[in-house]
This record gives sequence, C-alpha cells and structure tokens, in this order.
Amino acid sequence: MSNYQKDNAVLSQLERESAGQKLFSRLGGRPTLERVHKIFYDKIYKDPWIGQFFASINQTHIEAQQTDFMAQLMGGPKNYMGRMPIDAHMHMFITDELIQLRQELLGASLIEAGVPEAERADWLRLDGAFKKVMVKATLSECQRRFASDEILAFTQPTKLGKAS
Repeated sequence: MSNYQKDNAVLSQLERESAGQKLFSRLGGRPTLERVHKIFYDKIYKDPWIGQFFASINQTHIEAQQTDFMAQLMGGPKNYMGRMPIDAHMHMFITDELIQLRQELLGASLIEAGVPEAERADWLRLDGAFKKVMVKATLSECQRRFASDEILAFTQPTKLGKAS
C-alpha cells in the first residue's frame, strides 16, 4: 500500500467515525483550534526532545498548517494544502514514546485552552489515529523527502540522571 493510500485510509476511517458530529462546530470553530495550537506549539518548541524536530520550522507557519489540517478533519473548511502526515514525517524517526509525549502535550494544551472533556476526548482520538502511519520501529524505515533532507532522529534527553 502506498503512503498516499495509507493516509487516505486513515482519513476515510476518521471521516466515517465523525460523520454528522461536526467537532469543528462543537469546538467553536477556527478560533478554538488556533488557541489550542498556539498553546500546544509553545509547549512543543520548549520541550527538549520533541522540540528538536521543529528547530528549523517557523512556529507560526506550523500552527496555521495544523489548524487548517485539523479544521478539515473535524468537519470545517477544506483549506489544508500541505503534505499528508505520512509524507510530511517520513524523514523523522518517530517512536511510540514521542507520540505519547505529543499526546500528553496536546491533552494539556486542550485543558489549558478550556476545551470541554467530550471534545477533548474526540480531538485526542482523531489526533491519535495517525499513530499507525507515523511511528517507525527502526531508523531504517525513515526516508528522505528530498535529496537535501536529513533524517531526523533524536534520543530522549535525560533528566536528573534518568531517562524520562
């Protein structure tokens, strides 16, 4: 199955599961997504591990892209014009632990932004559905998107002498 087919399979499944729910509207539309993504990416960029993956990416740009992507996924406007998740992250060694950290940061951001519990659960479920197309078991599964790309792989920093 091609990367395109894998991403489309995940998106189709999510659309079927959220049909009629219109999470985008329940959340209050784009302003809520923008607020959550600002809080979330502030946390991401400050994190000593996951933040390394974003060192060369403009934060305002990634916030807007993620807002467009999630808005579309949640039943809002179809404005997202970027790469699908599997292709956008193919050069990154993303582990289960990184996905878990990302989910924790997103969950904390949703709480901080005042998103109600039911909508938080739905958002985290939608976001978590991409785990299966993004996690790689070995570094050899990473591929360059362009000849100039570097494979991004960072070990988890230690805190107080212990891996966190």
